[in-house]
Amino acid sequence: MKKAVIILFILLPVLISSVIFAFPDKEISELENRKLMVRNDISADIKDGGFQNDIESFLSDQFPYRKKLVLAQNELKYLLGKRDISGAYICKEGRLVQKITEGDINKTAAFSYADKINSIAKNNKVFVMLIPSAEITMKNELPKGAPVYDFDSLYSELENRLVNANCIDLKDTFSGDYFYKTDHHWNANGAYRAYNAFCNAKGEKAETIDSFELKTVCNDFQGTLYSKTLVVETKDEIRLPKTGELKVTADGKKIDFYDFDALKTKDKYNVFEGGNHGIVEIENKDAKSDKTLLILKDSFANSFVPYITGDYSKIIMLDERYTFISVSDYVKMVKPNEILVLKEIVN
Repeated sequence: MKKAVIILFILLPVLISSVIFAFPDKEISELENRKLMVRNDISADIKDGGFQNDIESFLSDQFPYRKKLVLAQNELKYLLGKRDISGAYICKEGRLVQKITEGDINKTAAFSYADKINSIAKNNKVFVMLIPSAEITMKNELPKGAPVYDFDSLYSELENRLVNANCIDLKDTFSGDYFYKTDHHWNANGAYRAYNAFCNAKGEKAETIDSFELKTVCNDFQGTLYSKTLVVETKDEIRLPKTGELKVTADGKKIDFYDFDALKTKDKYNVFEGGNHGIVEIENKDAKSDKTLLILKDSFANSFVPYITGDYSKIIMLDERYTFISVSDYVKMVKPNEILVLKEIVN
């Protein structure tokens, strides 16, 4: 009997691996909104451990019934009282909050980027809004004893490097329910609060939130944090601000400002400009001014920009993750009236 168990123990992983390799690879996990490891990505370098690590990732990503296995594991953790699951805190009333640790912050890269922006701000009007996570602004919602990253200290260090820019502190602005319950992004109210803070920094009066006639287009959104845990049934609604007539291009191709087809997919947040692109240009011939605003952004800006489309005749959104453009050179080329850096510090 012992011999049979030992043989089964040895052969079972081999059989499972053989089954996985026998079927076509799944390239995308719609649930997790990420690219999966496929066999063509496996390194051939055995000496540095790349092959072994890639094989492990490949088998994990391509494992049959992977979603059910992850769900079972996380449900067991939850039943055992764990409230820190897969990088998300499970909070009151089914709210999920992203867990931030030292490993999520690349200080070297953050300081280097701050220095670059500060140099650009010597000759340009630059505003910087560094986005605090929900963990920082909703401390009272976190499970008892949950550690909270020291955002204040990091922000102070970055602000000291950005002496030529106008830094807009959002921490106090976001002392409420301004993030989705199942996603790390801010919700419609959060994006509006950021817009209001931006207007105040410019010495301008913000439009009231009622004037944007927010329309609910979805009430079953389950975002990135839900995909990490799978153990809550909480759902969010997505509300869109009304905008004027806009001409929008993404990387040179015409797109719709709101991509309603995205609401039929798992990643419904892509309703905003169809997701992330290298360069998005938004033109409004009926804007209040003839100014051009350049936004150096990440995905948080996608739901922020609808509130400011009426303020600029042209808005350029540059996402450096999807381009190889030198920001300094691009600024010299487009000559924007104002520049807004709108990014989350987390990697």
